[in-house]
Amino acid sequence: MRLTLTELAVLAVCVPMIFILVATIIARTSRVRAETRALSRRVICRLCLHAFEADESGLVECPRCGAQNERK
Repeated sequence: MRLTLTELAVLAVCVPMIFILVATIIARTSRVRAETRALSRRVICRLCLHAFEADESGLVECPRCGAQNERK
């Protein structure tokens, strides 16, 4: 199979662009999943409005003021 100069130039431009597109989609999907996981663990204290992450379910203690907060 012989390629013309035009076909080679098109391939040299299109193949890296497709690779960049796929890598961008994967990176954005990964970031959205990580943000969703972080938001699901976030708790905002009802007294001092301090935002913190808690892995436990039920009542969690605020690290700033010590108030008990329910994780939703």
